[in-house]
Amino acid sequence: MKTNSNELLQELELITQSNIAAAKSFLHLSESQLNHKASPETWSILECLEHLNRYSAFYLPEIGRHLAASSTTPQPQFKSGFMGNYLVNMVIPKEGGKKMKTFTAMNPSGSSLGSGVIDTFLNSQEKMLALLVQSKSNDLNKAGVAVTFTKLIRLKTGDALRFMAYHNQRHIQQALRVQT
Repeated sequence: MKTNSNELLQELELITQSNIAAAKSFLHLSESQLNHKASPETWSILECLEHLNRYSAFYLPEIGRHLAASSTTPQPQFKSGFMGNYLVNMVIPKEGGKKMKTFTAMNPSGSSLGSGVIDTFLNSQEKMLALLVQSKSNDLNKAGVAVTFTKLIRLKTGDALRFMAYHNQRHIQQALRVQT
C-alpha cells in the first residue's frame, strides 16, 4: 500500500476521534449493560475496551519511544511494509470479516471489569492523537516499532499507527454491536 503521508495521518486521526466519540457514548451505560455478553463466547463492551487497553499499553509507549529516538524528515509518501500491511489487513474492519483468536495475554474474557476501563481507553486515545500529531514531523517509513508477539519484527511507524487505529476501530464496532 502506498499513500500520501499527510492524508494517512488525517484518516487515522478521524478514526481515533470516532473511536473516542463511541467510547464516550458508553459512559451513560450501567455496569450491567457494560458487562453484558450476547453469548458466553463473545466479549462485553468492557472486555472489548480492555483488550484495546492491553494493546495500547504496549504499542503507544513503543511508538512514542521510537518517535522520540528518531529525528527524521517527513516524507510525502508512505509505503507500507510487507508485515505491517499484512497485520493491518488482518485487523481492518470488513463487512462479514472473520473472527480472530487473540493472544492469551490480550484476552480479557472473564476479567472483573469496571467503568474505569472506559476512562483508560479514552486516555489512551488522547495519547494516540498526540502521537499522530508528533508523527507529522517524522518519516512514517522509518522502521523500528516492536510488535507484541516477537522481537524479530519491527514495523514502520506508519504501519504501527495504522494497526492501532484500525484495530481500535474493529473492536469499537464490536462493542457497539453488543450495545444494540
